[in-house]
Amino acid sequence: MELNTLIELQAEFDRRHAGAASFYVPISKENVQDLEHLVVCMLGELGEFANVVKKVVRGDFDYDTSRPILEEELADVFIYLMKIAGQSGIDLESAFLRKLEKNEGRFSHLMVP
Repeated sequence: MELNTLIELQAEFDRRHAGAASFYVPISKENVQDLEHLVVCMLGELGEFANVVKKVVRGDFDYDTSRPILEEELADVFIYLMKIAGQSGIDLESAFLRKLEKNEGRFSHLMVP
């Protein structure tokens, strides 16, 4: 499945979600605070992922048994990344390909043939 399809699936889910606040709000200069909220949420999920990694490194958790938790937390980060892209109108696939091409040029001297 393509990334843009996943982003649209998430947007459809968000539009159907009935709660106190809308889960899907197109981002514009008039409501940049909604973008800020999504970024804070994504970083919170990344923090949860990092906290599990920290506990694995210091020996509290076993890596293999922690993988399902890591997978779920990383999926949460990905969900917020897709929400930010979709609600901001950013074509993440195209942006990635442009950045990859730029990085190929920047790091060409370090690339293995």
